[in-house]
Amino acid sequence: MLLTVIHDRSGNILGTVAHPPGTPASGPALKPGQYVADIDAPEISADLEPPAVFERLARVAEEHRVELRNGEAYLVRR
Repeated sequence: MLLTVIHDRSGNILGTVAHPPGTPASGPALKPGQYVADIDAPEISADLEPPAVFERLARVAEEHRVELRNGEAYLVRR
């Protein structure tokens, strides 16, 4: 799955949307000071039931932040 992640300047994750690659993500409009990044997340599978997807998304947001390296976004553990 692909994660579209909304984050602040420090990389703190404010929201996530999971979707298959090649499909558009929908989510809230960005507010000033918010940024968006698409990050590959193979640990979140389309085969999972929705409650499991939501649980993993919440865990990703809690345990990770976004780090930008050479214009690419990565999830890194806090």
